Amino acid sequence: MAEYESIHGTRVRYLTSDPTLDSTTEGQVWYNSTTGTNKTLVQIKATLSSGSLSTARAGLAAGGSSPQTVGIVFGGTSAYPNTDTNATEEYNGFNWANGGNLNLARTYMAGFGTQTAAVGAGGYDHGNGDKSEVEEYNGSTWSEVTDLPGNQRSQGAAGTQTAGLVFGGDPPGPIRTQSLEYDGTNWTSSGTLNTGRKYLAGCGIQTLALAVGGSTGDPARSAATEEYNGSSWTSGNSFTEGRSALACFGVQTHAVIAGGADPGIVSSIEEYDGTNWTTSPATLATARRYFAGFGSGTAGAVAGGGTPGITAATEEYNSNINAFTTPSWASGGNLNTARLRGAGAGTQTAGLMFGGTSPSTNETGDTEEYNGSSWSEQNNLGEVRARLGGAGTQTAGLAFGGSSPGVSLEVDTEEYNGTSWSEGGDMSTGRYDVGGAGTQTAALAIGGFNNTASLTTTEEYGGTSWTSGGALNTARRLIAGAGIQTAALAMGGTPTSTANEGYNGTAWTNLTSKNTGAPSGAGGGTQTSAVCFISNGNTEEWNGTGWTNNATMATARSYLSGCGTQPAGLGFGGYASGAKNNTEEYTGTDPTVTASTLTTS
Repeated sequence: MAEYESIHGTRVRYLTSDPTLDSTTEGQVWYNSTTGTNKTLVQIKATLSSGSLSTARAGLAAGGSSPQTVGIVFGGTSAYPNTDTNATEEYNGFNWANGGNLNLARTYMAGFGTQTAAVGAGGYDHGNGDKSEVEEYNGSTWSEVTDLPGNQRSQGAAGTQTAGLVFGGDPPGPIRTQSLEYDGTNWTSSGTLNTGRKYLAGCGIQTLALAVGGSTGDPARSAATEEYNGSSWTSGNSFTEGRSALACFGVQTHAVIAGGADPGIVSSIEEYDGTNWTTSPATLATARRYFAGFGSGTAGAVAGGGTPGITAATEEYNSNINAFTTPSWASGGNLNTARLRGAGAGTQTAGLMFGGTSPSTNETGDTEEYNGSSWSEQNNLGEVRARLGGAGTQTAGLAFGGSSPGVSLEVDTEEYNGTSWSEGGDMSTGRYDVGGAGTQTAALAIGGFNNTASLTTTEEYGGTSWTSGGALNTARRLIAGAGIQTAALAMGGTPTSTANEGYNGTAWTNLTSKNTGAPSGAGGGTQTSAVCFISNGNTEEWNGTGWTNNATMATARSYLSGCGTQPAGLGFGGYASGAKNNTEEYTGTDPTVTASTLTTS
C-alpha cells in the first residue's frame, strides 16, 4: 500500500496540538500526538435557510453573477396557472427588499448580471405569449433596451450587463441550440450548443460560460455539460442526475447545480471542478424546480420555485471550512421569582435580572444571577421598581429609571458589584420602559415613556453622572438595546416599531429596519452582530447591514428581559397568561472551523 509521503511528496506533520485552523491549513494532514489521531481540515458543504422572498414565485430569473450576499431576482409566476409578476427583490445576505418593478411582467426569462446592473431577456407573458423584450436594471429602475432577435423563453444565461450570453431555450420551432452575445447594446449570434435544450441553466462569464442540464423534449431530462470559450461550445463530462428547470451558480471551473425536475422534483446538489461532477453531501431543504440561483461555487443562494406549489423559501449553499450552527432556542433554568417588566444584563452563562413586576406584589427589587444552568437569589435593589433600564455585566451591572410605588417616573440609578447595589448619579429625565446599552461606567439610557408620550431622549452615564446625548430619530419605548456607549443599537420598540438605529457616541442614524415589529422585545450583542427577540416569539439576527428571521422562542411572551450576544443570547421572564419564570437560551448563527479526525478501516 502506498504511503502518504510517496503520494503527496511530504510527510505527515507530527504535532502536539492542532495548528491554527484557517484557509492556509485547508487540505493539510497532521498527527496530533496528544489525542493520538490523524487529522485534516476539509471543506464542509451545507445549506442554510435564510429570509423568504416577499413575493413567492416560480419561473423567476436572477442576476447570476451577484455574490451570495448581494443578490437580485425578478419576474416569474406568483400564482398558478397564469399570474405573472413584475416584482424585483434585492437580497442583502439575510433578507429581501423590494426593488423597482419590471416594465413587463413575465416568466421564464433569461437573467444575468448583478444587483445594480442586471438584465432580463425574453420570457413568457401568459396573456400574450413568448416575448423578445429585454430590460436593464440600474439598482433602482428597469429600462427597455434592444430586443432579442425573436421571441424566446427558458434559455440559460451567463455574464454581466455589458458582456452577457443567452443560449438554448424555445420556441418557435424545435428546441434551440442558438447562442446570443450581448455587449450592453446589441445582440450577436455566436456558436451553437451541441445539444439543444430548454429550461437549462448557466453560469460564468461571457467568454468562459457553462451550460448545464435542461430538457431535450418531454419527458427527457439532460445531464449534459457544455463549456463556452467565447466562440464555440465543447462538451464536458455529464453530471450524475439529469434534470431540467434547475439552478446553477459559480464559474466554469467551480460551479454548483441544485434542484430541478427529473421529471420528479429533486433536492440534490452537485459540484463541478472544471472537469468532473461530484454529488454534494448537502441537499436543499426544499426540493424545487423553476427557481433562481446566484453566487459562487463556495457561497451561493437559491430562491423561489415550484414545489409543485409556489415557494418563497431562500437557501444559502456554503462549501468551505466553516461549519454553521442552525439557530435554535433551548430551555434553561427557571427564575426563582416569576416576573415581567424587569431588566437584564450580562451574558448567557453569567446573566443578571433585576426588578420587575411579580404576581404576589407590584414592583419588586428581586435580583437573580444565572450561571448557565440555574438562577440564584442575590441582594435586592435598593429601590423596588419595574419597567427600568439595564446595562453592564453580572459583576458590574447598572439599573436606571423605571417606576416604583408612589413614583411613576424614576430618575434613580443603582450600581451592582456582584454582591450588592449602591446609589449612582440620578438621570436628568425621569422615565420608564427605557432601553439600555453599554457598561456600568459607560452606559446609555435610550428612549422611554413619560406618562404622556414616547421619547427620543438619550442620556450617557460616565460612572458617576448622566449627560445628554443625541436624540433618537424615532420616539420609542420598550427598546431592545445592544452594543457599547459609542457604538450602540436601538432595536424595535413601541409603538409597534421595526425602527433600528445606530449610535456613534454623538448621534443616532437610521439603519435597515427589522422585519417584524412588536410591542416589546429584548436582545443583546454588538452594533454589528446582534439578536432581538420580541413578544410574539420571533427572533431576528443583525449582521451590521441587514436582518434575518431565525428560530422562534418556545414560549411567546411580552415584557420579557434579555441579555447576551448574537451567537449566545438569553431570554427570561415576561408575560403570557400571567408572569413567567421561563428562561430560554439562544444559539445563533456562528461559523466555526473544526478539524476532522481521519480513521482507517
